[in-house]
Amino acid sequence: MYSLLNLSGDSQGCLDLVIANVYPDGLVCPWLLHSSVLVREKYLWCSSCRRKWSLKRQFGFGFSKLSWRQILALIICWQGKHAPGDIQIATGLSYPTLQRWLERLRRKLPDGKAAALAGELEIDDSFLGHQKHGNQAIVSGVLERQTGAIRLAVIPDVAQDSIEGFLDRYAEVGSLIYADAHASHVGLEDVGYGLVLCNHDRGHFGPTNRIENVWSCLDRFVIRTRDRFLKRFLPGVLQEFQARRNHPELFRDPFTLLKVWLFRFSGQNPFVNC
Repeated sequence: MYSLLNLSGDSQGCLDLVIANVYPDGLVCPWLLHSSVLVREKYLWCSSCRRKWSLKRQFGFGFSKLSWRQILALIICWQGKHAPGDIQIATGLSYPTLQRWLERLRRKLPDGKAAALAGELEIDDSFLGHQKHGNQAIVSGVLERQTGAIRLAVIPDVAQDSIEGFLDRYAEVGSLIYADAHASHVGLEDVGYGLVLCNHDRGHFGPTNRIENVWSCLDRFVIRTRDRFLKRFLPGVLQEFQARRNHPELFRDPFTLLKVWLFRFSGQNPFVNC
């Protein structure tokens, strides 16, 4: 995991660090790939094309007032699952500004909607939050045993129609599904899935152990990264948690993420099959 100790003390030094890691073969202009590029903190200038462009905009930070050191510190702390208060200290941002940027970073992650899971799958549902305060949400999840990939989504209830709608989006018909003996799971064979049920009331948890572990990890993740649970932020939290499970390589250092966002800026989607 990359550390704040690796950062330069000034913004220009952090920009040089970004360029050295994102462009290991040398910085080139995005139009004709000229290498005659003049580096400034606020913009880059191609002396051959006679055009300037913003590297911040290419990474998704266009028109922001964040310095390059704040950008790298924000990404590093977020990748390390630091609490919001610790990120405030490291970046010097106000709490509302910090929360706004964290939501933007989550939206830039892959959401896993491009490809449905197949093969042997485990499914389950979990309640997050407290119903007493009107702050509870139901999350449905599916885990692919072979790869460990997961898909998570908020559903309105645990009725059979809601479960089948979730599986229509995230599980291929014909897959073998392991689930608990809830009434909403009993009819899944009728819609084209293989089905193995385990009765949790009788202590039979084995077939769904891995998806149960996902809920434990999700609870710890929410407690560690949020001051308090608010269900209006839950879709973004689920997207981040899912990306951390499915693409752990994105959270090893800030430059891997910056390369992915630069790739997306070029009009291509690196997560087309994720």
